[in-house]
Amino acid sequence: MKRYECKTAQSGFAAGRVYLIRHKDTGEYRRTDREGERSRLEKAVEEMNRKLEAEKEQAGPSDAGLIEAELLLLNGEEFLGEAERSLREENISAPEAVNRAADKLCGMLRESGAEYILERCEDVRGLAAGLNGLIMENAPAAPKEPCILAGSQLSPGELMMIGTDRILGILTETGSVTSHVSVLAGNLGVPYLYGLEGLDDKVRDGDYLILDWRDGSVSVNPPEELISEAEERQAAERRAREEERRRAAAATTRTAIFANISRAEEADGLPEAGADGIGLFRSEFLFLDRTEAPSEEEQFEAYSHAARAMKGAVTVIRTMDIGSDKQAAWMKLPKEINPALGQRGVRVSLEHRGLFRTQLRALLRAAALGSVRIMVPMVASVWELDEVLEEIRTAAKELDERGEEYRIPETGVMIETPAAVMIAPALAGKARFFSIGTNDLTQYTLAVDREAQGLERYIDPMHDALIQMIKMTVDAAHSKGIPVAVCGELAGNPQAVERLIRLGVDELSVSPAKLSGVRSLAADIENRLDSEKKQIKAEGVHAPAEGELIPMEEIPDPVFSGGVMGECVGILSKDGKIYAPLNGRVAMVAATKHAVSFQGDGEEILVHVGLDTMKLGGDGFRVYVREGDIVEQGQLVMEADQDLIRARGFNPMVIVARLEQNT
Repeated sequence: MKRYECKTAQSGFAAGRVYLIRHKDTGEYRRTDREGERSRLEKAVEEMNRKLEAEKEQAGPSDAGLIEAELLLLNGEEFLGEAERSLREENISAPEAVNRAADKLCGMLRESGAEYILERCEDVRGLAAGLNGLIMENAPAAPKEPCILAGSQLSPGELMMIGTDRILGILTETGSVTSHVSVLAGNLGVPYLYGLEGLDDKVRDGDYLILDWRDGSVSVNPPEELISEAEERQAAERRAREEERRRAAAATTRTAIFANISRAEEADGLPEAGADGIGLFRSEFLFLDRTEAPSEEEQFEAYSHAARAMKGAVTVIRTMDIGSDKQAAWMKLPKEINPALGQRGVRVSLEHRGLFRTQLRALLRAAALGSVRIMVPMVASVWELDEVLEEIRTAAKELDERGEEYRIPETGVMIETPAAVMIAPALAGKARFFSIGTNDLTQYTLAVDREAQGLERYIDPMHDALIQMIKMTVDAAHSKGIPVAVCGELAGNPQAVERLIRLGVDELSVSPAKLSGVRSLAADIENRLDSEKKQIKAEGVHAPAEGELIPMEEIPDPVFSGGVMGECVGILSKDGKIYAPLNGRVAMVAATKHAVSFQGDGEEILVHVGLDTMKLGGDGFRVYVREGDIVEQGQLVMEADQDLIRARGFNPMVIVARLEQNT
């Protein structure tokens, strides 16, 4: 057995025979005359189009989107047009023309300097290799049995033409986490490992492979005992995934589970797949990998396609988040020392008003056809949101003048910077929803470039500072009655989902492949939280306020979270009304009316309304009992004006603490 280390693009485990795709060397190709080469290219393109269109008809929503992207790339002027031009003007072979077109397109992509765009070259190279396979009559036939697909370079088109139902895992020599092959592997739920140098020499067609994403290992022709163990594990993981899908289909959650998409076609079938809506449609993908901006009609078609596919469910479309790692070469944005801190997101929109207005008109027109919402990225100041809202009104006037049907949708902002967190109360007064982009919030809070190599251990999305920022954002939003979503990678992280639900997040937006897993997990967590609340009542102490329960360690005050006041819990009160938690007597009423304690059955319970609210001197509080009064459990004892408390800059969270009894 030989074992090699690779890089992991998609998690999972796979064991099986390898189906190796080798692309014939173009040096073995026998060229005909110029017209013959043009004919060969034309026939190969027709064949690839035919096969991809046939696969698209049978594919699921996410895979159909990838096939559509492959078709656009194949038939685009930058690729096919360039290959045809080379054949007309130069005496070269069809495979050479295809490779030259790929080289030129990759050169254009390299000009952006952005890692994400550079990785698109993997897709271009894979497409060129697949097309040349057809030209040279060396295209792979579909395997008869499920297999691990391997090749030095692969394209989504090749995977689709082979048949995705037969793919157990994917292994390549070159690749990347964000390539279309990687996205396809994620949609299929199969592991994808890359970086096996000299793959053609180390793996032969028909070898038995074991791919394990946990350590990024590839085992070639292991002994029988390892093969048996691997196949048992593979079958067990498959059964677990099926069980998870069944549980998710039957599960209901208070937390909405939305989907993130990058292309309109990915919305097809999402309601049936269990998505409560689309939480993030990354519209910038309409603007990338092309030579000019998409027209208003092209954008309208994409946005309206998604809105119709969701059948009335919410469709949140983010305005173009161009800049930083997502550069549109045709825009010619200025070269920046640190583009993550330069023109990106809303800044690009406000600096290119004509381009932005075109997008807004398309969005307003699509909103007339479904429950579309507009989301603005990278907002760091209230004036930016004000200007966006003014641009939306201007776009509406332009549509009025044209006699177009439209609707002004709800507009929300992404919370992605510490500045946005700190001004969240002001933003919540103008926005209709928040969505926390944890990827960028982590980058800007921890001062760690998300594209930097070798700094992985410094990137902690569960850092205490980030958890506090999420909590501050949730509090600010809920104080104004607007919902909060999390649409970054944290929303799909099993270790983070419970924390986010406990923090009061209303929606989690994840990749379509993670919908069932996150829904099942959220249902389990919510059931457990309900049990915890029932346990409090079973112990003889009823919650003194109606609202969401907050664990002690998440109370944003070290006196309480650190246990100085003993065992305690926080409550986000719905209405500011406080009730006696037990049958007993009132032991203490604070002079500033913000706290009352109760004694009964050998214990003392303190109900403390707000953090640092003694500084209010009693303003905003009404207490209906006095020290020594006998109270019954559930009796109204106090009311707090939560709006006044928040307006004065204080947190109105209710703290319930079990005090130590003196003996």
